[in-house]
Amino acid sequence: MKPDDEGQTSLVESGCLITWFEVVDPFVARTRDDEPIHDDYSNLYFEGTGRMRAHAGELARRPGCIPAESQALTGGDSWAKPLPPAIVRCEVCLAAYPVVQILEPFSS
Repeated sequence: MKPDDEGQTSLVESGCLITWFEVVDPFVARTRDDEPIHDDYSNLYFEGTGRMRAHAGELARRPGCIPAESQALTGGDSWAKPLPPAIVRCEVCLAAYPVVQILEPFSS
């Protein structure tokens, strides 16, 4: 293992679990008139919610609980790092690798 510029070993090199993101409901860009996108984007709209689910895994191996037909992206962050509230963690991964996520209090 080689340390990074700050003298710390990266999560990937240290063998720690990283977060994988499964795209559950992707955003899809479409045009209202089936023409190319206008310069002012006036004919563009989006479908989908962009919803994702977080999974625990290693960089070189896709977690088995992510369906084969789903798009999945790796993150360089630790599985233990807090996630935005809109991204839920996989229940299978949570059972195998429990983490506690402390939610930030809402401020207006």
